[in-house]
Amino acid sequence: MRYVIAVGGNAIQSSKALNKLSASVVSLSGRGNEVVITHGNGPQVGELALRKKKSLARLTEETQALVGSEIRSSIARVDKKAGEDSRIVRTHVIVSRDDEEFFNPTKPIGRFYGRAAAERLANSGFVMKRLLKGYRRVVPSPKPMRIVEVGEIEKLLKSGHIVIAAGGGGIAVTGAKKWRYADAVIDKDLASSLLAVKIKADILLILTNVDGVIIGFHTRKARLLERVSVAELKRYAISEHFEAGSMLPKVQACIDFVSKTGKRAVIGNLSKPERVLGLHGATVVVPS
Repeated sequence: MRYVIAVGGNAIQSSKALNKLSASVVSLSGRGNEVVITHGNGPQVGELALRKKKSLARLTEETQALVGSEIRSSIARVDKKAGEDSRIVRTHVIVSRDDEEFFNPTKPIGRFYGRAAAERLANSGFVMKRLLKGYRRVVPSPKPMRIVEVGEIEKLLKSGHIVIAAGGGGIAVTGAKKWRYADAVIDKDLASSLLAVKIKADILLILTNVDGVIIGFHTRKARLLERVSVAELKRYAISEHFEAGSMLPKVQACIDFVSKTGKRAVIGNLSKPERVLGLHGATVVVPS
């Protein structure tokens, strides 16, 4: 089977969770499966953006190498040969310069702030938004239209390599022929879904720091959706059950992948990768 496993930038900061993921990936690969790992970069790119005057696309380029190397090193600690056989693909993703996100940014990056600190950052030119846990900076996150290195990723998979690609959702560029870096980040879940469709993956797994799609999150009526159809999940998304820039893009990514392929997508906890791979204690999205 061919797997695309998307790992959240916040969740991957736990070395214990990363080690568990690496063990699961090595086990999958050792049984003859093909594995692509994608990862977020929200916390990492947010910190870099405070210190470096570069476009968000260029900062994503830096975090692809940084976080990708951490994942590869973690795999090598589990199995030296698997680590040596892993490949990090510098991934560019084409977006539209007319995307609505450039005018109304929604993607949170960096740390959470209190009200006073958020106001200071807003006065210095950052766009700040209040979320469930506090304030965060939000930046443009245009829809991924095309992943440039799809062919390279497929060749590496067929050669038996574990592939680390689309880090931070990919390096955002505009223009079909002459690229220009965009001051934006791409949502890694939407990019992962697009990649999974293009390489004909058998399953898309999105690993984060919660057990899956939870209805009534942070309320007494909270419940985990364990098996849900695309149609039902669409209804929940329309009724605004999910936070933009957080769970909503994960839900949208699963809906898109399952709708286009007729295969399954899963949202689950990075700290429990074996259970998620076994389709237990997680949200499994099915065609109907």
